[in-house]
Amino acid sequence: MEWNLTEAVNYYRKQGAPGDQSAVIALLREMQQENGGAIPRGLLSQAAEGLGVKEGLLLALVKRLPSLRLSDTHILELCAGPNCPKRADLAGFVEKTYGKTGKFTVKTVPCMRMCGKGPNIKWDGVLYHQADEALIRKLVEER
Repeated sequence: MEWNLTEAVNYYRKQGAPGDQSAVIALLREMQQENGGAIPRGLLSQAAEGLGVKEGLLLALVKRLPSLRLSDTHILELCAGPNCPKRADLAGFVEKTYGKTGKFTVKTVPCMRMCGKGPNIKWDGVLYHQADEALIRKLVEER
């Protein structure tokens, strides 16, 4: 049987959505699973409409939960370990160059435990060593 958003929304409405946030989160997780690991933005709009809530509410939940992601949103994780020699430089570069453009989400994470190969970053979960501005530009431009 093929997955159907309308049926899923109706099921989670019976489970208490949108009033029960855990039911909404379960719906978002199912949407992500059924769509190859990321939630298409258009589908998010349809789900919001079906639940009778603003899309911004669902976007806020997706942004709050690291296990959820939109298909058009990349995630850049910057190592914030105390031994990383250039972590502040990379964070400053990202903020200055890209700010809050919405092109990707930036997170700082505790030490990635690869200090000898740093600075380290993750782009959509893939670890990169000896990261620099050129690597970050390449990753962002290739999206």
